[in-house]
Amino acid sequence: MPQIVPTPDPEEKEHPGFQIVRWLRPGGAALVLLLGILFVVQCFMTGREPVKGYQPKHDTAYYTAHLDVLADELNDALLPQVDKEARAEAGGETVTVFIPHDTYITTRAAVLRYYDAGILEFQES
Repeated sequence: MPQIVPTPDPEEKEHPGFQIVRWLRPGGAALVLLLGILFVVQCFMTGREPVKGYQPKHDTAYYTAHLDVLADELNDALLPQVDKEARAEAGGETVTVFIPHDTYITTRAAVLRYYDAGILEFQES
């Protein structure tokens, strides 16, 4: 079977790409590609739960009709575990979540992980 990468001429400087291919051979190249693909999948597909084991008690349709229940659920169960200073208040057609400036991004992301953004408003406090 002929070699894909020619043996280097001692008088000629070898191209770095040829050297890498000769070192890895096809099995090593496949391993590098596989590890690269697994790394990308791992980066984009995994996400930690903000509050381990937390599940909303009701669905979005129920919370849309009962905003006060959603505010109580946020204040009693979720927000104390994510940010002790954050609080939620029901009013109008949405629940407003007041979050301190320092933790605004992470707390907002944690709340949106479990609840629909259509029934929530966020404000920095």
